[in-house]
Amino acid sequence: MIAPLLDPRSPVLITRPAGKADQLLASLDELAIPYLYQPLITTQLVPLKAKAGALLAQADQVIFVSVSAVSCLQQQYDCKNITAPLIAVGTTTATVLEKCSGREVLVPADQRSEGLLALPQLQDVVDKHIVIVRGNAGRELIKKGLQQRGAHIHYVQSYRRVPLPLDGQSLSDQWHQQHIQCIVVTSNEILQLIFELLPKEQHSWLQQQLWIMVSPRMKEAAIELGIDASRIYLSASANDQALLEAICQLRGTCHD
Repeated sequence: MIAPLLDPRSPVLITRPAGKADQLLASLDELAIPYLYQPLITTQLVPLKAKAGALLAQADQVIFVSVSAVSCLQQQYDCKNITAPLIAVGTTTATVLEKCSGREVLVPADQRSEGLLALPQLQDVVDKHIVIVRGNAGRELIKKGLQQRGAHIHYVQSYRRVPLPLDGQSLSDQWHQQHIQCIVVTSNEILQLIFELLPKEQHSWLQQQLWIMVSPRMKEAAIELGIDASRIYLSASANDQALLEAICQLRGTCHD
């Protein structure tokens, strides 16, 4: 896809959850790229269930799906007590997990659920007990994929995602006033929430924006919402560096 270049004066709308955009925003500041940061959801710690400690201690492998999964677990449980191999979906999650566990963490090259399932270490898992540390809801692909290979899957929920109390009309007015042309979304949940928050008469405006997304699955969801495929740009992954590179490419600038 050859995407149209963005007006360099137009701020990029960043919608990463509260507390998860610091590095990306710092990089945008450093490169003098204008942006508007508007988180739509935040994360809240969920008290661990009584059996969580036993599940983690007895696991054959432990998978962490996000930075929040790590940080909210670490506030309640010492990750150094986990002796099983550690796997993270993305590099940012792995960095945080390595710091609190003091151990090496495996990360797939393709930093999505599909890439994690392709790891050699997760092919022969018959009768293995695998714990997935995550938030509320989320994709079931990892669980289903590993169950089909004969693994026993256990969830440990350490946090939940909560929509922020926002007024959709106010958001719409602000985004128009700021001359937003590009919206960065990193989950289907955020994408859907944008369309739910903004008044229906603004949906045609949303459909005309340029969107940076992080997976083919998100692109499919966006198309179902009426966004033309030509308006959707997929970054290499959901990490900050990949998002920054996508923004720079759409602005017609390249940075080392």
